[in-house]
Amino acid sequence: MIKLAPLHNLPPELDTLFRDQTPYAKEFRENIQRYNNALAMTSLGCKVDESVNRGNGPYVFKIQGRLSHLAGSLLPQEGESPVYAQLYIYDPAEALDHRMQHKANRGLNRQVMADLQDMLYHLHPATQLYKQAYKITCKMPNHQQCRIALHYDKECDQRRYNLPTAASNEIAIILPGDGDEVQGSRDLILYCRNGQGLQRISDLHPLYQALHYVLLFPTGQFGWSPNISYASRENEAPRDEGSDDGGAPDGKRSCVSQTEYFCYRLFPRINESSHLFSAGKLLQEWIVDSWALSEQAWLC
Repeated sequence: MIKLAPLHNLPPELDTLFRDQTPYAKEFRENIQRYNNALAMTSLGCKVDESVNRGNGPYVFKIQGRLSHLAGSLLPQEGESPVYAQLYIYDPAEALDHRMQHKANRGLNRQVMADLQDMLYHLHPATQLYKQAYKITCKMPNHQQCRIALHYDKECDQRRYNLPTAASNEIAIILPGDGDEVQGSRDLILYCRNGQGLQRISDLHPLYQALHYVLLFPTGQFGWSPNISYASRENEAPRDEGSDDGGAPDGKRSCVSQTEYFCYRLFPRINESSHLFSAGKLLQEWIVDSWALSEQAWLC
């Protein structure tokens, strides 16, 4: 039996934008995908085909190539503007200016963007993780390289897991010298400075989707990872690594697959927030992303 932790309720300021009929709220829902992209901590690492939306039909989110989420270095290269997670180590007013000056965000409401940014600064645990990483590395000389791991403790029970914090054992920032010692496939690895551009992050990490879909999971709620046990088999040891099909030593499946996880999330449930189904274009993007993850897991 599959039993996942309920989706966290939206904070009041975001819930109002999802529900109200004010001009601000309507503008937000019309542009929710753009607001999310402006505030996301990782990018969508694939080509989005916009040609399908040049007619008069309903909006379609179509991607080309392998889908992945990409993370940049903790600090931007000299002369470059900060993007994605890099903006969260800046003063909020300065970060807001960078967001509103970006050409992709032209026409968005500055006050709505400011309110959403402030919400994430206070609620999303990854913002504190990035700030902590910056505090550790800010005095390092420019020529010194390091890698920082956002480490996931696979022993935590995700069906009962509530809100990750920077002080928890489930996610911690470590500074392992030059980073060569940290190779765990479930860690999110950040370079302090990196001239190689954006790097693919592991879709096995439970923060994988919460780092990109920050307006769907503003509290940083964990998503899928390979060791979410079935409720009816919770006393069995979960697999150590995994693909989409699961498995246990006796040949019976013991853990929830990606496909099962996303199918569960795609149905409204009693006593659970239904905001996913009010997210318009952002919901479409999340569904395509989730489907691509499941398909890619079958092919691996």
